Amino acid sequence: MSNEYNEALLEPLKYYRESLKDTFQGITEDYFQDLVNQSQVDINKNKDLIDKYTNVSENRNQSNSTYKRFGIVRIIDSIVGIGALIYGVYQFSQPQMDILSIVICIAIIALCIGLYVYWIRPNRKSLEEKLNDLDATLSQIRDEGYEMMQPLNELFHSEMTAELIKKAIPFIHLDSNFNMERYEQLVKDYGFLEKDDVNRSTLDITSGDILGNPFVFIKRIIHWIDDYTYEGTREVVYTEEYIDSDGNTKTRDVSETLRATLKRPGPYYADRISLVYGNHAAPNLIFHRRPPEKGLFNFGGAKIQLAKRIAGLRKKSEDALEDGGNFQALANEEFDAQFNALDRNNEVEFRVLFTPLAQSNYKDIFENSPYGDDFVFNKQCKINEILTDNSMDWNFDTVPSQYYDFSFEKIKEKFINFNCSYFEHMYFSFLPVLAIPVYQQMASTDYIYKKSYDFKYNDYITEMLANKMNLGLFIPPDATQRSNVKTLLKTSHYKKEADSEIIKVDAYSYRTIEHVDEVPVTAGNGRTYYVPVKWNEYVPVTKHELIEVAEVDTVDDDFKRVKELNHYQRSENNKNGSFAYGHFMVGKLYKDNQSLVDLLNTIFEQNGGK
Repeated sequence: MSNEYNEALLEPLKYYRESLKDTFQGITEDYFQDLVNQSQVDINKNKDLIDKYTNVSENRNQSNSTYKRFGIVRIIDSIVGIGALIYGVYQFSQPQMDILSIVICIAIIALCIGLYVYWIRPNRKSLEEKLNDLDATLSQIRDEGYEMMQPLNELFHSEMTAELIKKAIPFIHLDSNFNMERYEQLVKDYGFLEKDDVNRSTLDITSGDILGNPFVFIKRIIHWIDDYTYEGTREVVYTEEYIDSDGNTKTRDVSETLRATLKRPGPYYADRISLVYGNHAAPNLIFHRRPPEKGLFNFGGAKIQLAKRIAGLRKKSEDALEDGGNFQALANEEFDAQFNALDRNNEVEFRVLFTPLAQSNYKDIFENSPYGDDFVFNKQCKINEILTDNSMDWNFDTVPSQYYDFSFEKIKEKFINFNCSYFEHMYFSFLPVLAIPVYQQMASTDYIYKKSYDFKYNDYITEMLANKMNLGLFIPPDATQRSNVKTLLKTSHYKKEADSEIIKVDAYSYRTIEHVDEVPVTAGNGRTYYVPVKWNEYVPVTKHELIEVAEVDTVDDDFKRVKELNHYQRSENNKNGSFAYGHFMVGKLYKDNQSLVDLLNTIFEQNGGK
């Protein structure tokens, strides 16, 4: 670790601002330039082509604007003509016709017809033909551009981001995949959950170690049950008495819209990315902290709110002293109030972690981080979980097709922006643990792999593969197809094959049953009416499938096999989405007539491999 550790990490946010950010971008740009040199694409020729594309595109936009204006003129012309016709017919049907009005209407109709036949229609038709020609030209230029950039586009693969991080940031080691060695280390040595909650399914996963301590980033789909609000209305008409301005009692009909609401439970879903980080420092400490509600420390009320929190800390310390509790506020009350981990169970170990330097680092984060205080920090003995708001915008999928384009400058922009953004989100997820110097100084001892499990692949990595396949393969046939009903996949070991493993996939979803409840609502006349409210009952449904998974042997230096698997995954041969690749792992829907190994051999042979 001595070759990787840099004392600048003791102030991790400052280190990122002043060094790491620019270092990573520079290495990313150099890496991209190496790809360009290897591809031998003609940048100047592509620039000329894109200039041509821009000119044609601008011409098309101008022509399209003119075409739309003629559309508006056509509508106005039609309205005026039809209006004149209706008015003329009306005048013609009157006992005493207004001849002048009829003549004017006929003239207007003739003018409108003439405008349409001799000006509007020919110009629209001409512009439509021009737009079709320009669209064909743009399509031809795009095809030419993709062909021109194909040697560069073909060099991209899904493991490039990991390679860049390994190359640029020596203190972060990324695993090829979340293998059993890393899984067992986190489970046996740190207390990581062997199986995730049934309401959480792994969409993607990246593991490794940072300064010698293990971590895993998990992107999950989260499911929970909460209330939906349904509304119904009913129009009622009733008679009421009133006194008019002359003092007379009269009656009138009143129309009233009655509204009723119902709350009924239903499913909700959200994607979340969390960091799970293992460290032996403060091994008995447990706490949960949340960032303040948005606006709590903003808009001029920050000092008042902070003062209230500090007063709360003092009161909590006084109560603990009187009741024999353990809580004791830190000397730095401002940090203690902002960090807000008031349920901590061990004051000594809390102080071991949150030294004055750590407190200073957190002050820097709270005041100078571009994302501010946006992180949840849960510590459960040796396991630390970090969830940040900024990771909601983290594009975790390193699929190479996101770089593809027919413009060289667009490809370059996509490649550099994506990878720099990926690293920034990763680093800022690490930031709350890097801010604690004791964590940097406490490196994990080498874990001796005990092979405690009789299966090769853990549920986290197999769930990732299942979720990378076409979800339609797993959706229960009676599940309702609607935006708020998703299918959540959970996996478990089923059986071993010679060179692979068969995994059971349990798919959980819902079918809906529509109900109508009559809700009593009192109207303005004092009577009660029943308002019908439609609502949905969500009934759980399941489906079970088998998939076959295996690790890919990727000894080749240029990631040839990875590129082939990336290509096959998005090819016509996999249009049903029954095959998936991710992090040197492959999976396919299990069928007796073709094994995963046979499919891989076919893929590699078709691409000239062995």
